[in-house]
Amino acid sequence: MALRTETAGRRKRVGIGWLGLLWAAWAGAAQAQQKLELDKALPLDGPALVQPSGLAWDGKRLLMVCSVHDDDIFVVEPQGDKAAFKEAIHIHRPKDAEGMKLAWRGIAMGPDGAFYLASGQACRILRVEKDGDAEWMGPSLLEAGAEKGLFAGENSGIEGVAPLSGKRFLVAASREPRGLLDMDLSGKTPVLTAWLLDKTLIPLGQGRRRPDFADLTEDQGKLWALCANSDAVALLKRNGPDYAEGAYWSFSQVIEDAKYKFAGLRMGLARGLAMNSQFVFIALDNKGVGRKADPSDKRPLLLVFKRPGGV
Repeated sequence: MALRTETAGRRKRVGIGWLGLLWAAWAGAAQAQQKLELDKALPLDGPALVQPSGLAWDGKRLLMVCSVHDDDIFVVEPQGDKAAFKEAIHIHRPKDAEGMKLAWRGIAMGPDGAFYLASGQACRILRVEKDGDAEWMGPSLLEAGAEKGLFAGENSGIEGVAPLSGKRFLVAASREPRGLLDMDLSGKTPVLTAWLLDKTLIPLGQGRRRPDFADLTEDQGKLWALCANSDAVALLKRNGPDYAEGAYWSFSQVIEDAKYKFAGLRMGLARGLAMNSQFVFIALDNKGVGRKADPSDKRPLLLVFKRPGGV
């Protein structure tokens, strides 16, 4: 396996001129912020134990995977004041994945119409056909990421996948430090490229110390990352050989709203991201904790936002 790594910038001595440039970059990032306007907040209603961990829009339907349901892809359907979900595709595992805990951490539909799922446990990408037949795509990303310094934090792993083509994928590494991995399977040998992306100009939520990635999505040729600890959706852009955050949409005002706030949880709860031409969908994993406004209601939430224009 070939491995190519790149450094997200060289160390430079910071003088007055560089401080001015840094301040200008900060001001530019602040101007790029846009608050998402909430359209609906719907409890996810389905199996008793659900921890949403990834969303995808397939052109007609909203699909979801959960970290505790390894064998199913679910379809989510708004029904009045809730979002009901049910099995859409039953996954026929590859033989080497039988009996394995997979712990899905993301789902995306590729240009070929198949679905690509990120396994947190295996640190691999699984291709799933619409009839449920499945195969692994490429090797585990664990070694390539670890050589770059990724996956060092407790419970850190891959979080989200965005197919760039039928043979090339961008995968997010969650936190401490966060980063990105590019897996190119177009040649005879897989080529894996890793980046650290642990700096951010997007404000972190109260009590949250490090930036993270919780999901990825590709839409109309643009890449978006769900930044749970910042309660934001950030545009990812190429910056020379590296990636950088661009404009972002904030939904922190909803997370902090007493109607939707979950009791006692300080970490970022957003775990799934999808969008279409009208809406941005974000799934919250509340870890089975009730909302402050109604402690008895322990269902996770699907937030549906009106999609902003101009980006």
